Amino acid sequence: MTTSNLEEFADRVRFDLQSAGLLQPPPPAMPSADDAVQGRPVVYIDDGQVHVDWLCHARLNAASLDMVEAGRDEDDVVRRYDAVRVAMHTALGAILHGFDYQLDAPHFGYGYTIRP
Repeated sequence: MTTSNLEEFADRVRFDLQSAGLLQPPPPAMPSADDAVQGRPVVYIDDGQVHVDWLCHARLNAASLDMVEAGRDEDDVVRRYDAVRVAMHTALGAILHGFDYQLDAPHFGYGYTIRP
């Protein structure tokens, strides 16, 4: 796929996630700085492929990371972070599959590589 085709394909994936209610269309005004830290799916192009992943809210990310760095891997916030990641990974897969995308799971972690 050419770069232009990849961008069009990524835009189509974003549109379909908006249709499912998971992504909000860009607001008419300048978004606030807080918008960047909100939990949401992300669609991006890397290494000539379109990828979709879920980003937890920065507050949950930071709290979970703090506990892991402190050696408290079993803390409630770490379990909540893991639960959200697993649930949203599963939901994204089901929704994208419902829109007839072909999904490839990563070699490690969460998210999907999307094929038309």
